[in-house]
Amino acid sequence: MDINKLMGMICLCVAMTLCSCSSNEKNASASVSREVYDELQKKYDMLKESVEGTLSANEEAQLELNRIMVELNTITGRTISLQKNVESGVGEDNKTTAERISESIAEIKQRLNSVAASNTNANKQTLALVENLRQTIALNEQEIDRLNTVIQDKDQQITNLDNQLSSTSAQLDQTLLEMQQNEKASWLQMGDELLSTADLLPNVKGHGNMKPIKQAKLTIIKRAKAAYQQAYSLGAAEAITKMKEADRKYNEAYNR
Repeated sequence: MDINKLMGMICLCVAMTLCSCSSNEKNASASVSREVYDELQKKYDMLKESVEGTLSANEEAQLELNRIMVELNTITGRTISLQKNVESGVGEDNKTTAERISESIAEIKQRLNSVAASNTNANKQTLALVENLRQTIALNEQEIDRLNTVIQDKDQQITNLDNQLSSTSAQLDQTLLEMQQNEKASWLQMGDELLSTADLLPNVKGHGNMKPIKQAKLTIIKRAKAAYQQAYSLGAAEAITKMKEADRKYNEAYNR
């Protein structure tokens, strides 16, 4: 029932009762009339307080619904912004943003349910507003759920790519290591072969027709030492001993 009509009916009842009491004053004692009057006044005051309380509750409910609408508009804006970020692949931490929006939606939903529960006799307009807000909340919840699924899928894709990249990087490192080992071995083998070739040439003084032989031997030994140096630069520690042996043989051939 409309609050103004209710107040009018209360006032009418009070007036009618007071008139009735006045017409019966001649036949009743003054104390009885006073008691009836006081009792009626008491009931009127109680009804008045109840009506004023109802008015206050309705006003507070309307204010709360207005606040909920404003906050829900903000949440909808944040949801749309998150949607753009997720679909375009930008945003610092979309997952955390989605979680915060979900928390805000849950809080709004709880407040709306509280308003609805405390205003079961609200008018149709208020009830329609509550229902519309619930539908808007449901749409936001559905969109956040969808975006969470998209975010999880993209996170899984990133994880898979990271795993593939790590695996490929490990394979590449292994391949480079094997190539390096093979290269070291090749330089060491080249140095050994060159020294062996130098050993086939005799140590001569280098006079007359022996000079080319001596020059050839010294050149081969120098190239063997250069090969050992390449192996050493690649991490072949054993190349040091081989370089010393090459120096010994070079000096031996040079000083002959």
